[in-house]
Amino acid sequence: MSIKLLNLVFNLILNLLIMKIAVLIARMLLGLVFVVFGLNFFFQFLHMAQPPMTDKAQAFSGGLFGSGYFFQYMKVIEIASGFFLLINRYTALFVLVLLPISLNIFLFHAILAPAGLPIGLAVIVLQAFLLFAYRKYYAGLFEATPTV
Repeated sequence: MSIKLLNLVFNLILNLLIMKIAVLIARMLLGLVFVVFGLNFFFQFLHMAQPPMTDKAQAFSGGLFGSGYFFQYMKVIEIASGFFLLINRYTALFVLVLLPISLNIFLFHAILAPAGLPIGLAVIVLQAFLLFAYRKYYAGLFEATPTV
C-alpha cells in the first residue's frame, strides 16, 4: 500500500472516531439536561434564581401552568426521553421526540425571556447536532409517496 492510501485510511478512521465521541458527548449532555431539569420540576433539588422575565413570558408560562397538566406531561416526556438518550436506546426516536420541546425552549428564551438564551442556544445546538448525526434514520420520513 502506498503512503497516501494509508494516510487516507488513517484520516477516515480518525474522523469517524472524533464524530463518535462528539455524538456521545452531545447525547449525554442533552440527556442530562432533560433528566436533571425534568426531575427538578418535581423535586426542586436545584435552587436556582429565576432569570427576569417579561410580561409576555410570564403570561405564556402562566397559561401553561394554569392548564393544570401541561408542564407535568412535558416534564415526564423530558425525563423519559433524556433517560433513553443516556442509555443509548431508541436514540433517533427520542431525539425526534425532544425536537419540539428543544425548539420551544430556544424560542421562549430568544423571544420572550432573553436572560436564559445561553441555555436555550445550547439545547438547540445539541439537538441540531444530534439530528444531523442520526439523519440516516429519518430518511424514510421524507418520502413523498411511501409504499406499504
